[in-house]
Amino acid sequence: MDKDLRNAYVQLHIAVFIFGFTAILGKLISADHFTLVWHRMWLAAFGFFFIPGFIRALKQTSLKYLIQLFGIGVLVAIHWLTFYGSIKIGNSASLTLGCFGLTSTFTSILEPLIYRKRFIVLDVVLGLMALLGIALIALYAPEESQNGGHYGLAIAVGVFSTFVAALFSTINSTLANKIDTKVMSFAELSGGFLFLCILLGFSLNLNEVLPIHAFKIWPTTNAPQFIDSIYADFIWIALLALVCTNVAFVMNLNAMKKVSAFTANLAINLEPVYGILLAAAIFKEHQYLNLQFYLGAGIILSSVVIHSIIKYRERNK
Repeated sequence: MDKDLRNAYVQLHIAVFIFGFTAILGKLISADHFTLVWHRMWLAAFGFFFIPGFIRALKQTSLKYLIQLFGIGVLVAIHWLTFYGSIKIGNSASLTLGCFGLTSTFTSILEPLIYRKRFIVLDVVLGLMALLGIALIALYAPEESQNGGHYGLAIAVGVFSTFVAALFSTINSTLANKIDTKVMSFAELSGGFLFLCILLGFSLNLNEVLPIHAFKIWPTTNAPQFIDSIYADFIWIALLALVCTNVAFVMNLNAMKKVSAFTANLAINLEPVYGILLAAAIFKEHQYLNLQFYLGAGIILSSVVIHSIIKYRERNK
């Protein structure tokens, strides 16, 4: 194998592994998910100024596109709020990552609706297969879990988060070939941050789902994990913003220049797998999740892999 291609594969899988680690950090951080996302967005947006070529690309981007991206950033903020909200509500990274496997299902529905294309039977069938998986998880989820989480609400919030992720990804696809990807990420993060500031200004509090009243401008913790410091939360948030967003983004971008789209998509679909394995290793979450969860998650992830393989074969033909 070519050395450059081998390095690209390594960078791609490291990036996806880091993406999978975001859910773990979400559980490690004791601060509420509004505080977590607020700090992640401004720190990650600021981090792009240290990436070579970013400022030049930003200057070359029209104001019209930047305004559009700011709007999409609102969806990104809602996705992150509900993603980490689901983790906090269920006290389980695995449960939320299981829901995240529905992204392809929602995308297969949203793309034909938004772009007025015909529905593809294969996509619908695989989408129903994934929905069967989430139904299995939800049906056998206890109302109150052994680890103190509320699984029913966590699943509902997690599924909504996945829908929003599919929505902004579908809309993003129309701009991906027109705008530098670094600028896209920066503008969306900035737009999402401004949206969160507006919510903060209006103090729109929705208890567990949107705990704005718990917001901390300087997140400290009385229950640090792995780092014995009251500033452990801020360290984890900085790691989440700068490493899991900026560094992983650059590595993924570098890999995309060498590997095929199929390889990249298949690797990215492994994110929930990496995350669930990490949650089992670090938090021992496998002790609290039943057989039906793993069966349902397996069905969801199988539908994603089958979809990727069939699409790859169709393109080759």
